[in-house]
Amino acid sequence: MKQLLLVRHAKSSWSDASLQDIDRPLNGRGRRDAPFMSSYCREQGLIIDALISSPANRAYSTASHFYNEFANEIKCFDKETDLYFGSESDWLYLINNCSEDYLFPAYFSHNPTITFFANQFAEQDFDNIPTCGVVHLISSAEKWQDLGAHNTHVKNAYFPKLVRE
Repeated sequence: MKQLLLVRHAKSSWSDASLQDIDRPLNGRGRRDAPFMSSYCREQGLIIDALISSPANRAYSTASHFYNEFANEIKCFDKETDLYFGSESDWLYLINNCSEDYLFPAYFSHNPTITFFANQFAEQDFDNIPTCGVVHLISSAEKWQDLGAHNTHVKNAYFPKLVRE
């Protein structure tokens, strides 16, 4: 059985119009939500051991908060360009080529692709994965290369606004 998390980056700042999209930082809410959600994942027993992030500042910063929470378990913390520019098929390729050394990776990325990708595994479509939303996927696949829509489903989804209530 394989498990992974899809994590949309936390809320980013638009205050500096001179910044390139890839360079936008987290805003105040994002800096609060990212550590909250990483701690919440631990409370739910979702102990990740690899972080693969878009190279965008807001995604990598979100992943860094998860690193702070899971530092003792993390075997890998990488950037992957396809999580910024790639399609759903690029994302599946990344997952299918994940090292078997990683038991529970988390992928940090962006909308709209994260919503489209998560919907491949969902019984009911998500309208939108909100900022710092976490989608837990579980698969009957024995190897990462065998994971696909036919053997994987959304186990749960955790959204900051909903889990704080």
